[in-house]
Amino acid sequence: MLDDLAFILGLALLAGVELGLVWVIEPGLRGNAWLALPMIGGGMGLVIWSVRTLSVAGLGTPAPAVATQKLVQSGPYRYNRNPMTLGASLFYLGLAVWAGSWLVFGLVLLIFTALLTYIYVYESRELAARFGVKYSVYRCSTPFLFPRFPA
Repeated sequence: MLDDLAFILGLALLAGVELGLVWVIEPGLRGNAWLALPMIGGGMGLVIWSVRTLSVAGLGTPAPAVATQKLVQSGPYRYNRNPMTLGASLFYLGLAVWAGSWLVFGLVLLIFTALLTYIYVYESRELAARFGVKYSVYRCSTPFLFPRFPA
């Protein structure tokens, strides 16, 4: 539980850094709160749900030092393999929309593209080595990032 809280506090710290950058680089901008608030709230909700599911169902955390002991395929992980990253990207993109900064929006997209590339290459390999065939089946049946909901 303490690791979950530390992860959430880390996200909040990065949000403060992002907003600080906006106000330093592009002061006086006004964004679209009606579009941003659902992105921010939905993203944060998805991150919290994902972290909690890893903790309860996987007996671990998002941190590699305390990695999950079980392959998690429940909760948001039913719909895609990286709901925490999807939630965090929605959260930070929402902050950029709220601030009205296209520069920060672009930076967030660039950072998450690099992160997703890393996850796709490294984490997929590591999970395949750790969970074997079970992960291969999960990988083939569950989208990487954009959810596919049952009909």
